[in-house]
Amino acid sequence: MNFRSFSYTIMEAFRGLIKNRLMSAASIITLSSCLFMVSISFCLAVNLDYLLIQMESMMSITVYLEDGMSTEEVNDLIGRVNQIPFVTQLEFISSGEALERFKVDLEDSAHILDGLDKDNPLPNSLVLDIDSLSHWDYVENNLNELKEYGVETIQHGRQAANALMTVNNLLRVVGALVIAGLGVISVVIIFNTIRIAVNTRKTEINIMKYVGATDAFIRGPFIVEGMIIGIFGAVIPLAGAYALYNPVKDFLINSLPVIDFLFHNQSYVFSLLTPLLFAVGVLIGIVGSTISIRRYLNV
Repeated sequence: MNFRSFSYTIMEAFRGLIKNRLMSAASIITLSSCLFMVSISFCLAVNLDYLLIQMESMMSITVYLEDGMSTEEVNDLIGRVNQIPFVTQLEFISSGEALERFKVDLEDSAHILDGLDKDNPLPNSLVLDIDSLSHWDYVENNLNELKEYGVETIQHGRQAANALMTVNNLLRVVGALVIAGLGVISVVIIFNTIRIAVNTRKTEINIMKYVGATDAFIRGPFIVEGMIIGIFGAVIPLAGAYALYNPVKDFLINSLPVIDFLFHNQSYVFSLLTPLLFAVGVLIGIVGSTISIRRYLNV
């Protein structure tokens, strides 16, 4: 395509958008709504995935040992636990150390534990770090097989992680359904916008065909028109999501200070989201234009 043909295609595309500005605006607004939902879903998914990663690094399995175990028995059990696959770190905590940590956690109220120094009810324990939540069941089953070697009880917070994973998966499914529905609506509206443009230019198109214009030359402005709708449909939700991300993040941090470390920064999220939205917007615009031309433009 030479520069003259390229200029003609771009100018005709903008002329079509301006001439059918109401339908073009409706297409852009609908597509923007769709892509804004994509933005929200993406931000939620990225940060929930980050939350799960943080939880994986923080969560551990605590194995409480039977009372009265000798040093040799404890060392034997530690050796057996270390042989379990997917255990990345193991720490032995004596009952005395556990009591001292408990006092530190209580801070000003630690004096209520003063009477327990001679009669410590806390057991010895092993704290295990696992490389991934997906391996917890395997490690837990192996620990249960060590009951005869001194394992009393096993404690972990996997239920909270599983609940978070369920919420994450549910949000992804609901988000995908909403996005798919709005995507179909966007394609239909873009389809109607291009169809109107084709119908209003039938005479011109017939003349172009008569003088030997190629199919690609005739289709070009309509494809570009759909792409422009897609680009504008991506810019608007990107700007809105970008403006809202930090205020919403700050609000959540101020409301729930414990989740301060659970958010990705704005630049990281939008370095991924920006190309995604532009790609989706342009693709939807091209699909809507192509379907419209194929059905209503007899070239």
